[in-house]
Amino acid sequence: MLQNDIFIMSIRKLVFFLLILGFGSVNISAQNVMQKRAKVEALNSALHFANESSHGMLIVHRLLENYNQDINKYVDLESFNINPYTNKDLPENIFDDPENWFYDTSPYEWYDIAVNSANKTKYKNSAKIIKTITEMKSILTEINQLRFDLDKAVIDKDLTDSILLSKVYTELERGVKLYDDYYQLHKQLLSEVGIGFNEVRPTAAEVQFPKLYESMVKVYLSTKDILLAVREKEDEKLDQQIEFQKMAFTAFKNMDFASFGSTRLTSRKIERIKTNIEERGDLSIVSIKKFYNTAEVPKEHKQYGKFYYYYNSDLINKYNRYGNGIVFELNNMISYLDIPVLLFTELPHYFKVIYPRKFGKLDYLVATDSKITRLPTLLKAREIQMSTRKIKVSSLKFEVSLYDHMIEDGDVISLMFNGDWIVEEMELTSDKKKLKLMLNKEGKNYFILHADNVGRRPPNTMAVDYYYRGFKKQIILESDLNVSEMIEIEYVNE
Repeated sequence: MLQNDIFIMSIRKLVFFLLILGFGSVNISAQNVMQKRAKVEALNSALHFANESSHGMLIVHRLLENYNQDINKYVDLESFNINPYTNKDLPENIFDDPENWFYDTSPYEWYDIAVNSANKTKYKNSAKIIKTITEMKSILTEINQLRFDLDKAVIDKDLTDSILLSKVYTELERGVKLYDDYYQLHKQLLSEVGIGFNEVRPTAAEVQFPKLYESMVKVYLSTKDILLAVREKEDEKLDQQIEFQKMAFTAFKNMDFASFGSTRLTSRKIERIKTNIEERGDLSIVSIKKFYNTAEVPKEHKQYGKFYYYYNSDLINKYNRYGNGIVFELNNMISYLDIPVLLFTELPHYFKVIYPRKFGKLDYLVATDSKITRLPTLLKAREIQMSTRKIKVSSLKFEVSLYDHMIEDGDVISLMFNGDWIVEEMELTSDKKKLKLMLNKEGKNYFILHADNVGRRPPNTMAVDYYYRGFKKQIILESDLNVSEMIEIEYVNE
């Protein structure tokens, strides 16, 4: 009996010991999960900093465009008031914003959170990430100061004075460099955060809804890839990228959230977020198709060119936070579903300075976009017909003479060169209009003849005289109110 009691007691002790071990392993496992989540949150705070900084940079970007437009009117360019606000309408520091004009948590506040959480969790690569976001913050401080420096350079100054005007353009060029430098650091940050995330990457079980998350990633990457292609003027494969984007959004739309068996996925909030993502996706696809097929930009942005306008305004408006863009809503979904993954990242704008032709003393017209790899197919809702001939020239600099072919009959035309209207609503006569043009070194070059009316004897016919290898050449272009004719210009290097 005694031996049985001893045996039973031993079994009880063993069971108790095993239970302790079991609970201990559960506690250790739970602790590991909590530590991983803390590191993911720390990494995400750096991404929050980057995303909110992109929002602030947009505000300054619009100011820079306003300054550029305003000073150009003192020379020879038409000026447009693209944005209604000025420095007086904004907080002293757009990226700090203690009164929360633009953010729930400002970029500088996210910077502090990111540094503190990196030091606390000590995730892999934390020191490098702190260094990178510190450099990014320094650039943001310079960008914010630039708007006040421009005020000093512009307000109450005689901008008909070429020396004073040159100083303003120098300040604007500083803005170009600051935005470019920030973008390089932004790319570096994403790479470093990715390295840190590899250490704490969640399992499929921890993601909870892996198929949904995979679909979200495809929506994000397909849209981002298109934006980057436009930014870098690498649109050779854009038709394939558009198809990938359409497939990604179609798969996301067709996903049955109720099938996951989670009440959170059938909540009104998720339904609203999903609807917004789908709507912004549809608009994004419409915009990129318009970019791909046409040569047009709104009149107030024509000086900036097609690539700049679509990246900085049209496409990015459906992607970034403002206007409840795709990335903003995808991140809302991640946060609401509490998925322990990296946030999706917004893209920062870039800036370029528009110079009046007289200011630069340009003898030759230079295209706004310096590289065109794909020719447009539509212009002002009209089909573009490609000429069977080409204009061949033996120099990147060349001259053309335009005039009415055969009989003057009141033809009024506009002429596009590499995406820029270089002649608008001009009546063709027998008097020759001479133009000096500079071809792009890379990509394609072209003219499009657009008929504003067809005169008394349609269609519009315009003669183009030019020289090739010392010999005078002539080519005739025709357009009517349904079709515009395009002709390629080919540089033959001798």
